[in-house]
Amino acid sequence: MRILTGKKWREGYLDYHRHTKGYRIQVLGFKNLEKLEGVYHTRPKSLRLLWNYLPVVGIEGLITKTWSRLREERRNEKYVSCGIGKIIETGEIVGFVAPWHPALPERIVLPEELIFKIDAIPELPKDTILYYPLTKNVDSSLRWNDKGKWWSDARAWSIQSGIKISDELRTKLAEHAKKEITETDWQAARRIEAANPSPVAETKGENTPSGGVLFGYGNYAKINIIPYSKPFVNIQAVHEIDPTQIFLEQGIKWWDSAPLPRQDEKHDVYFVATYNHAHVPITLHALRGGAYVVVEKPVAMDYEELNELEKTLQTAGRKLFIGFHKRYGIFNKLALQDLGAQYGEPISYHSIVYELIQPELFWYNWPISRSTFFANGCHQIDHFLHLNNFSKPTNFDIKLLRDGAVEVWIELENGASFTTTFSEKGTSRVGPRDLVELKVHGRNVRITDAIKYQSEDDSKIIRKKRIFKTNSYKDMYRTICKKIAENGEGDSIESVIISTKLMLDLEERLQKMKSWGDRYERAKEEFWRYSSS
Repeated sequence: MRILTGKKWREGYLDYHRHTKGYRIQVLGFKNLEKLEGVYHTRPKSLRLLWNYLPVVGIEGLITKTWSRLREERRNEKYVSCGIGKIIETGEIVGFVAPWHPALPERIVLPEELIFKIDAIPELPKDTILYYPLTKNVDSSLRWNDKGKWWSDARAWSIQSGIKISDELRTKLAEHAKKEITETDWQAARRIEAANPSPVAETKGENTPSGGVLFGYGNYAKINIIPYSKPFVNIQAVHEIDPTQIFLEQGIKWWDSAPLPRQDEKHDVYFVATYNHAHVPITLHALRGGAYVVVEKPVAMDYEELNELEKTLQTAGRKLFIGFHKRYGIFNKLALQDLGAQYGEPISYHSIVYELIQPELFWYNWPISRSTFFANGCHQIDHFLHLNNFSKPTNFDIKLLRDGAVEVWIELENGASFTTTFSEKGTSRVGPRDLVELKVHGRNVRITDAIKYQSEDDSKIIRKKRIFKTNSYKDMYRTICKKIAENGEGDSIESVIISTKLMLDLEERLQKMKSWGDRYERAKEEFWRYSSS
């Protein structure tokens, strides 16, 4: 597929995956309505910012992180547009509303809710796309009503979001888009040469079952999973739903824009770092095919998924690893030594966590993604359980504070206790922050931002140590991948169930406070309605 960058086509992009309820449309006329802001986490280009990160991630981490972010510039540029196109499967000329796309793609995939018939089709020159880029200071009565921009309710819509486009919204979008298309002077549009269209292709390269496959080619995967797994597992295939995410990439033999594995797809190792709601479907496919799985948090989104995962693990065996990096850092070994505790003896855990505030249109805000606490607060809770050898919780609760912060306390069977305050307040100078204290009688360990370690007893400082924040990610993937290369065992089934169930229990209580339960169920239903096998 081709995507317009500046005044020229850039070739070689994958086509958008055509889901079961989608139609592939060849673009004939395209009008940008709004450039979307707040879709992704973006940082300004600043030498001060680089200087801030240097002592946190080191030279190697700074280089990989910077190169990864630079490659995301094309992905970050998203628009909501309307236009005219031809449904490739039927040849029908239709109008459409296209949220969350680049400025001008050669082809798009949309559900029927965003497609409508148009009565007066403007003259469309052969082998040409009529294109209206976004212009500044455009004052059009078509673009505004008493609620704002007519497309505002669909501007952040994605097929992955699980958000239903109601009949009422569909009627509204069609009505306004028809008017916008009809009253646009298409003869004054830019004429983009579109002869010799590229062939439709959702995949490219050569796919082989050996080696690893990665689902989700985001920043985290580029700077952690791919480089740190290499000594033991060679990732040769990548699934990434956004074609604009793939740019100047080397070393990957197979690319696929499908969000889930193809029905007959097989690999030795599956790395799952895509949208949270897709974790379990991919994991189940992999385990049932006899493969290893390295899945990022959260492991499961509800009790139904957790039950299905447990049943599958009982059959497949210990072939699942969860990407909780705090389990693997060197500070754990030092803490057990300095606290004078054996693994599994009670270690109390207290933390303050500052996550980055999520951009307005970021996918964490989709109802199907559940809460930010569920997605990110699990790190400290799992770390606490890990240090206590996954002793079973006996009591716990969660509280939603007036300012949006979350407080949690947990007590374990072995006598250890846990408290945390989780919020999206604080500075973003060097990313997410956390302060952790581990306690036994007469001894204390403090870990700041997963970088600085200090232990003490009643009379002295026992030890100080500083590492780069990237060290624990490197240790995690190399430890996991070495075990996989040696056909070793993954995480115990008990640890998977205890950690995941506790997070689900806390999330359910938080949802009741926020009244998110119904929204999540509707979002989940919509995701499965549109997902393909």
